Amino acid sequence: MMPATLFSPLAVGSVQESADVFGCPSREPEPARVEVQVRAALTFFDLVGLLTYGVSNMTYAELLDDYLVRETVQIEVLIADLNTVECYSYRACRAYQDTDGVGVPREFVLAAGAAVTRVFGVSA
Repeated sequence: MMPATLFSPLAVGSVQESADVFGCPSREPEPARVEVQVRAALTFFDLVGLLTYGVSNMTYAELLDDYLVRETVQIEVLIADLNTVECYSYRACRAYQDTDGVGVPREFVLAAGAAVTRVFGVSA
């Protein structure tokens, strides 16, 4: 499997006032946040697993939106621990190989795989 690098090496950016966790302006008072960038190398199946089994519950139509695919992976990476990513990856790999996909139609896993290849340039 080919890894996909999503983030640059750990870097600390500016302090942001009244911003949410993604750095977007917040309507409600927020504590000051420091922008931190973390580097993560994810495989094709890590990415497919995040899109397929993560809490975002993407639809077929959403998989066609490159921006939304990137944003969803970003959110899923922030909320998933490494064991969860590995579990999702294993499940996606099984479903991709036409075995038990654990509750997700194989067609959806294939669509997520196509989105990963299109957006991140990696394949199985």
